Amino acid sequence: QHRTECQTADVKTVSLLRGKQLLSAVLRTSEVESRATRASLTQLLSPQMGKDIVWFLRRWAKTYLLMDEKLYEQISIPLSTAFGPDTEGAQWIVGYLLEKVINNLSVWSSEPDLANDTVELLVTLVEKRERANIVVQCENWWNLAKQFASRSPPLHLLSRSVQRTLMKALVLGGFAHMDLDAKQQYWAEVLHPLQQRFLNLINQENFAQISQEEAVKQEIVATLEALCGIAEATQIDNVASLFSFLMDFLSSCIGLMEVYSNTPETINLIIEVFVEVAHKQICYLGETKSMKLYEACLTLLQVYSKNNLGRKRSDATAEEDQYQDLLLIMELLTNLLSKEFIDFSDTDEVFRGQEQGTPASSRTVSAADVVLYGVNIVLPLMSQDLLKFPSLCNQYYKLITFICEIFPEKIPQLPEDLFKSLMFSLELGMTSMSSEISQLCLEALSPLAEQCAKNQEKDTPLFIATRHFLKLVFDMLVLQKHNTEMTVAAGEALYTLVCLHQAEYSELVESLLSSQRDAVIYQRLADAFNKLTASSTPPAMDRKQKVAFLKSLEEFVANVGGLLCVK
Repeated sequence: QHRTECQTADVKTVSLLRGKQLLSAVLRTSEVESRATRASLTQLLSPQMGKDIVWFLRRWAKTYLLMDEKLYEQISIPLSTAFGPDTEGAQWIVGYLLEKVINNLSVWSSEPDLANDTVELLVTLVEKRERANIVVQCENWWNLAKQFASRSPPLHLLSRSVQRTLMKALVLGGFAHMDLDAKQQYWAEVLHPLQQRFLNLINQENFAQISQEEAVKQEIVATLEALCGIAEATQIDNVASLFSFLMDFLSSCIGLMEVYSNTPETINLIIEVFVEVAHKQICYLGETKSMKLYEACLTLLQVYSKNNLGRKRSDATAEEDQYQDLLLIMELLTNLLSKEFIDFSDTDEVFRGQEQGTPASSRTVSAADVVLYGVNIVLPLMSQDLLKFPSLCNQYYKLITFICEIFPEKIPQLPEDLFKSLMFSLELGMTSMSSEISQLCLEALSPLAEQCAKNQEKDTPLFIATRHFLKLVFDMLVLQKHNTEMTVAAGEALYTLVCLHQAEYSELVESLLSSQRDAVIYQRLADAFNKLTASSTPPAMDRKQKVAFLKSLEEFVANVGGLLCVK
């Protein structure tokens, strides 16, 4: 045992030494690169080498720089002494890495991959408060913030995605520990110019006339990208400030939908702002704040619907434009739905002292209102050609499954044509799509059947539709080859459908048995079906009965699987 402990200690020592040697080698290589750029020898350098250096430094900093020692039972004393809290080594390397970031953004602004990795390193330096506290003490950080806020070269030459991430980093840094005056000065230099330029531009009397000028469009796009970056910087301790700041922009963004209705790229970016705000902030918002966001999203969708009503896009990129529109709208609706099952705002602590306005009891717009309005836009536009786009198809079926699970009572209220479109989509997904899509559709069926059972209304469109789905699920489990991973989802759907349509299920079983000419197969099937529904009481929406049914179903599939498969 003593020998084993010694060997383990030796291995740890060797690993630590090699880690230090690797860091030293990368830092030396990085310094050679930095000196070469200062000597105007950039043409001799490889962007790939620069990318590899930043790749390593980012991961090293995220893992080892100012690590939280409370999270570890054991920690390397040399590592803690060199780069732990309150050490000169930590302050030195944070300053060095910041200088490296600024140098790379100045020299390699035309290399998007390297620039993107560089700003991701900057995000790593400020996303953790202990590192950010050191970063904001560096004069270079303030110079970078001022340079970016004023759209000065070469930062304004960076790609849109890099500028978005850079704004995210600058916002995260603004929540580091600073005295009140310093913090106010920082926000005045980072966010105020963005707000002021935007308002000065859109409030011009001739904005509608100059809006299509290239310089104006670039300014609008840059502002929208910055807003996405600000939303991406959301954390639980800064959401109150960022939500208030962003809400001031959202109504103006809706106005831009009218101005740029014929510019799909700008429209997509406007919707993306809403997508990011909902994605990053909805889970922290209390009812009053959530309602404000719901109202803004509903207005956005109404304007989009009005602008696209009856529009026929005939150019070559029409399908791609519609694909991007619909994908973003569905992401927005899915993000709003996530509030129903991921909610960190029970006591609204992050907004305490700020929550004012409409009480919850008199709210006018809910997530269901927004989502169902959005569904009214999406369903008529979803064609089988558009469903050939994998990401769009996945997002679409994920959305309609969420709606069926969270708001099953709303499905019968859909207009007749939309209801039929939804049912057709579910059938198409079950029978003609991938196993992942088919499973989503099966998961949507159970809450719909439970909703029918709860209403106890027969001959409604939903009741009739679920009867049709009973045969589809029955055939899938008994007559068709299917992915075994889908058995549970299909079994749950079958059980709820059987509870709803017991007579029809018995007819399906009898019809199947009567069609058998082989006596052996007939008997195996009859025995398997008897065991599947062996309970003396009729199946009901009961959890214990469902669990017993699913267990019996596994044996059923094992016994009859392959006997009758037709494909």
